[in-house]
Amino acid sequence: MRKTILITIITTIACANISGQCYMDRHNTTWFDGWISCTTSENPNPLRSESHWILYNLNESYELFQMHIWNSNAPEYLTSGMNDIVIDISNDGVSWTEVGQFQIPMADGTSSYEGLDLYDFDGTSAQYILITGVTNHGGSCFGFSEIRINVSDLVVDTEEPVNADCLSAKIFPNPVRGESKAIISAYCHSAPIYYSIRDISGKILKTGEINPISNETELEINSLPIVSGYYILSLRQLDLVRRFKIVKVE
Repeated sequence: MRKTILITIITTIACANISGQCYMDRHNTTWFDGWISCTTSENPNPLRSESHWILYNLNESYELFQMHIWNSNAPEYLTSGMNDIVIDISNDGVSWTEVGQFQIPMADGTSSYEGLDLYDFDGTSAQYILITGVTNHGGSCFGFSEIRINVSDLVVDTEEPVNADCLSAKIFPNPVRGESKAIISAYCHSAPIYYSIRDISGKILKTGEINPISNETELEINSLPIVSGYYILSLRQLDLVRRFKIVKVE
């Protein structure tokens, strides 16, 4: 069964426990709870040449969603925090795709610093995430405190293409206003169907298993604690995976 998970990528240059984060999005002000680079080296992406960079290997390819970042928050290292960065992603560590170039404001050096939502990958799959520093805020080194990325659904390559006629769903009505349901159709197999509903940040709202006793099975939508916005219904039956957008309006 595939699960939506939250990967919090914490980089450190010393072995230490994170402390002082009384609120989930607040970051402490200690210098060793973060990543810092004071010497350039050859970048894994040949287009970036020698630079200050950090590479994350997730070990498998995942669908990526919202990325949140905390800049260097230690008062003595604020100017070494990243300013302009470029993000590349890859599934093999050889061929790279540039996601974009971004600017990160300097942190304020307080224990109430909460970072910022930097970018939503919108479900793009990748195994490797490469962050390269282009400029900083005037310091002699480059660094940041932490990043968090919402990911969902391990991406598995299959030899057989997904047959949309075997597994599908119709959400009615959609947009969802009041009473609404998903009519899930499974015509090729009687195996269990695993489903999940998540918001666009990747946060899981509901998961479950359906054992189809006929070609069509109903799943209630209106009972979910959702507010206006976009949601994704994911279905998996054996090697078949299908996703459907849900629009909630008041």
